[in-house]
Formats: sequence, structure tokens, C-alpha cells
Amino acid sequence: MPRLSNIEKVNSNSFESADNRSLTSEVPQIHKEENGVPFFDGKFSIRTANQLVLRQEAYKLLYDVYSKVGIAQDRSTDLWLSIFDALPETTTLVAQDHKGEIQGAITLVFDSPIGLPADELYNEEIDELRNTGREIIELISFGVKETARGSIKILAILFYSAYLLSWRKKKATDFVVTVDAHHEKFYCRAIKFKKIGAVRNYAKVNGNPTVLLNLPLKLPDILRNKVRVFPRPMLNYSEREELDIAEKIQDMHRPMSDEEFYTFFIEKTDVWEKATSAQKEYLKNISDGRETDHFSISRALAKGISRKLQDNEAVYQNPEAKTIKGQTILDKIAKSQ
Repeated sequence: MPRLSNIEKVNSNSFESADNRSLTSEVPQIHKEENGVPFFDGKFSIRTANQLVLRQEAYKLLYDVYSKVGIAQDRSTDLWLSIFDALPETTTLVAQDHKGEIQGAITLVFDSPIGLPADELYNEEIDELRNTGREIIELISFGVKETARGSIKILAILFYSAYLLSWRKKKATDFVVTVDAHHEKFYCRAIKFKKIGAVRNYAKVNGNPTVLLNLPLKLPDILRNKVRVFPRPMLNYSEREELDIAEKIQDMHRPMSDEEFYTFFIEKTDVWEKATSAQKEYLKNISDGRETDHFSISRALAKGISRKLQDNEAVYQNPEAKTIKGQTILDKIAKSQ
């Protein structure tokens, strides 16, 4: 049974009251413009996708990357995400160029009672790690734009930032990742991952052959001055500097708002509809300490009223609309029950 990770509570001051938000703003204003963590003399930077606009750009980029290689087959949406993106601790990192345009993304999923995405294929192998007390993070949704300049550097800062956040700040012990079987050698030779799961066909990636890899996060430190481990030779920071980077990245993280959850899991995709009962139950019972937690919408939708909200879609097309007949989304849901 997967163990519950330490899910951090959200600072309620970083969210507007649900009563003051309308359903209408598909692209809300960013409350605070944040500077990403710069790398390579400011040519690229890393930040978290912590607002609707950034999440949407990241999910769209990943869909485009995966569709071009034949992995993404769902034509009903142009976004690549899963139910695990709804977890409060899940973190999507984006790499931006000097113009602020997103060129790559990677997502970190922390272990929880609903497990990890890879449990679908490799539950036994992952449980072996759990049973030895390991704190596991799965890397998913890893992609760089096909037209990106400096793709190796983008790949490097995405993985490096994910590693620093996980090892220096979150105190995780292991990465696991499912990769195309043809990419196994790169991960194992360059980054020192180890194969722990045999080749299996993964429905999530259109049935492509996949392997499960594992990286103990202490290994890059152990090998730091002995072996060249990607991407450290390209990013030679001190331990103090690495901790500073990890702290800056963590400070940028924010779980999804009500509006983001509705947009990505109800309005734009069928991810919530396809989620398992166990996943829905766990998500519905998560509380982040606010008067109205950001899964209030899912609680109501789980009662079978989702179709009653479809007429609200037109509101998204009217930027001047402030409410739906004076109602917020939560008001609308409440009156539909």
C-alpha cells in the first residue's frame, strides 16, 4: 500500500475567496509576476507552472511533443495531463527562453495513497522500493519543443531542477521513470538510472514498449567528483547554491485553484470522468485548510451534475461577463444539486 507523502498546506492568502471568483475567467490575471531561476547566463530559466496560463502552455507543449512521435492519440483535446496532476503536491516545471516562451516541461508526482502513474504497470517493482522505506517521486510528462534552440541545455536544467527540488528540499530518496525502451541506454549511461522493470506495453503512451528505471537520489552526490553524471558537468553549482535553487523553485509552487481544476479536468478534458473510484474518493477528501478547498467542484461533480454545467461554456467566450447571473461556479453547483 503506498504511503502518504507529506502534503503541504496551502497558504490561504495566496488564493482569492471562491465567493469572489467567477467561472468566466479562463485566463485569470497572474497575481504576482515571478522571475524564474536563471541558467546559462540568463538564456534560459526554470519556474513552476503555478497559474492557469502556464499550466495550459505546458500541457499543450507536451501534447504537441507526444503527438508528433505517435504517443498522444486522443484528438478530443490538445492537452497532455493525468489525474495525478490534480494532486496538491504535484509540480510541473517549465523551461523558458530569454523571451519568456516555454520550451520544455517536466512533472514530478509524489507518492500518495493513490500511488504513482507507473503503478499501473509496475506496482510490484515500486512496492519493493516502498517496503524498504524509500520516499519516491515519479518523473512524468518530460518533453522539449521540437524547434527549441539549445535542447540539450533545456533538458539539462529541467532534470537538474527536478533533482534539486526532490533531493535538496523534499528529501525524497528515489526517482522512478517509465521511458521508451529505446531510450533506456541514455538514461542508464548518462544519468546512472538502473532498470528495475522489464519491457511492457504501456497503454498511456499508445501501447509503446516501456521500461521502469530507478535512480537513488544520493548517487549523483556520491559520484560527484568521480564520474561525469548528466547534467552536473554542465551545471556545476555548490551544495549551498543548489539548496538556494531548490528553495526558490519550491516557493513558486502552488496547487490548482478551483477554476484551474474545472478548466483542465472537466471543461477541457475527460480526465476526471475516466479517473478510478479510488482516485476520485481520495481527491474528494483532500482538504488544504481553506474554507472552500480546491476540490469542492469535484465533490459536486461526482454527484452526477456535470452535464448541468455545460451551458456555462458560453460564458468563457464573453470576456466582459463577470458572473453567471450573479453566481460563482460554486453557487451554480450548489443550486444544481
